[in-house]
Amino acid sequence: MHPNDFMAEYVVPAAEAWKANQQSKHLAVHALSQIDILAEVVAHHIGRKPRPFRDDLGQRYPALAKIRDAHDSHKHGQLDRHNALFVSHGQRPDETLGHAFFVGVTHLSGPLTPFTFLALMLNDGSNEKVYTLIKDGMDAWELEMSALGI
Repeated sequence: MHPNDFMAEYVVPAAEAWKANQQSKHLAVHALSQIDILAEVVAHHIGRKPRPFRDDLGQRYPALAKIRDAHDSHKHGQLDRHNALFVSHGQRPDETLGHAFFVGVTHLSGPLTPFTFLALMLNDGSNEKVYTLIKDGMDAWELEMSALGI
C-alpha cells in the first residue's frame, strides 16, 4: 500500500476519530498506533528495513520516538528495547487533571478552572499530552513524507 493511501485510509481517520472524542483512551491508542505503523509502510515503500528507519526517524522527530515507544509499550507492556527511552514500563494514556484560564468560565480574580485530558506518563515521570503527541506526530510525518518526495 502506498504511504499516502495508508495515511488517508488509516492515520487521518484514526486521528480525526480521537479528536471527536478526546477522552477516549482506546481512540487515543488507536491514533498513536496508526501514526507509528505508518513508519513500517514508509520503510517498505522506500526499500529500507523498518527498525533502522524507525530509529532514524526517532532521532529526527522526538514525537515519533515517543509514539513508537507508546505503541510498543501498549502492545508488549515492559519493554527491553535499548532505545525505548521515553515509554517502556507499560504506560498507556490516562486521564490527567489540569488547570487553565477559560474565557467566559474562569473569573479574572478567581482560581484557574480544572479540566481533564489524556496524557501519557513518560519514563522520567513527566506527562505528555496525547493531543501534543498526535499533532507533533502528524506534523513530523508531513515533513518526512515531503522530504522523501512521497
